Amino acid sequence: MLRAVARCCGHWPPGAAAADGMLWQTELRPHAAGEFSMAAAQANLAMEDQAQVLASPAATLVGVYDGHGGADASRFLRSRLFPHVQRFEKEQGGMSTEVIRRAFGAAEEEFLQQVRQAWRQRPKMAAVGSCCLLGAISGDTLYVANLGDSRAVLGRRVVGGGVAVAERLTDEHNAASEEVRRELTALNPDDGQIVVHTRGAWRVKGIIQVSRTIGDVYLKKQEYSMDPVFRSIGPPIPLKRPALSAEPSIQVRKLKPNDLFLIFASDGLWEHLSDDAAVQIVFKNPRNGIANRLVKAALKEATRKREVSFRDLKTIEKGVRRHFHDDISVIVVYLDRHRGRRHTRVVDSSSNCTNAPVDIYSSNSGKSVESLQAHRGPAW
Repeated sequence: MLRAVARCCGHWPPGAAAADGMLWQTELRPHAAGEFSMAAAQANLAMEDQAQVLASPAATLVGVYDGHGGADASRFLRSRLFPHVQRFEKEQGGMSTEVIRRAFGAAEEEFLQQVRQAWRQRPKMAAVGSCCLLGAISGDTLYVANLGDSRAVLGRRVVGGGVAVAERLTDEHNAASEEVRRELTALNPDDGQIVVHTRGAWRVKGIIQVSRTIGDVYLKKQEYSMDPVFRSIGPPIPLKRPALSAEPSIQVRKLKPNDLFLIFASDGLWEHLSDDAAVQIVFKNPRNGIANRLVKAALKEATRKREVSFRDLKTIEKGVRRHFHDDISVIVVYLDRHRGRRHTRVVDSSSNCTNAPVDIYSSNSGKSVESLQAHRGPAW
């Protein structure tokens, strides 16, 4: 059936090579500890993934936001999370877990305010949310914070050998994990429906797989899901307490000389590539276009699973393409500084925020050189 869909939605002339208007990548760019590479692939009608890197002497910030129910929450994080981190970092005189925790809390509260203002005209705003993955490199310290099931993986060289191994740096908040299901059950002992296996997966309240997000206020505040306005788009959901949390898991690590690179990506990548497979691709290939190489490796694996050719996939329209793979965002951050290599000095300016396009299809359809390069400009 999927092969038939691919052929039906393809529009290439016979014998012509199809270009993929759903892919985007940027060239290598400098940050305080080395270089970074970004790439993304769109599958949904509106791109629900967002990704960005802010390079400054004070810290390198990396963000991957995997939205669901719409693009509002991920686009909000793209514009507001970094400013919150910078504000609290300035107030406290440096990066810390408390800075990151407060930034996540401020982002959650600010998005809630936006929902309050808009949801009666746009009830779906109450059901929009996003996973949130943040990396911060300050000096020789790495902070990784996350909500949901995006993932950060470290590639490090084995001491005394030319081999790289993968080390996962994030805890995934997904009901597929038995540990997460136990946590939800312990927090909701009087709710026998807090986790339900339905439509082939474990889901919180039978609805959503991730247990921690920004947004999704209908699963955090009962007054939304029980309001007649919300019932126009979904059934009421009785809550005795919030079913989802916005409390991030935060890991802190001192970077070491054998730490080679970091891979930050939405679950669209990890659905098709293991941690080790991704690390080996980065370790064994040239840097130029490395994030795009990871995206294409995931897409090729997706087509293999569904018995569709990669050529066919490249011609499938947005929206329909979601039947084959999710939106994918990937950022590869090299850690040259910690191997004694020189790095390009980064100017302390908000213009050094590199953002993936808000919507790849719209960006590429313009056919301009500018739209095919990274969007540079303030993060807010």
